[in-house]
Amino acid sequence: MNYKQEISFEELRRLALAHQVKDSKTVIGIWAKLNGYSKRRKQRDNKVYTVYIKMNNDT
Repeated sequence: MNYKQEISFEELRRLALAHQVKDSKTVIGIWAKLNGYSKRRKQRDNKVYTVYIKMNNDT
C-alpha cells in the first residue's frame, strides 16, 4: 500500500538532527533527498509553504 506523509521543514529538521545531521538548511535538504523525501510547494490562504513528502511502500 502506498501513502504519502507530509511534514514541514521544522519536523524534518528534528528528524535530521536526531540522526546526527549538521544543523544547516542545505545539509538537511540533502539528507532529506537521500532518505526518500521530495520537496513540494503548496499554497494555502495566499501563502506558499514548503512541505516534504515521503512515499512509503508497505506490503
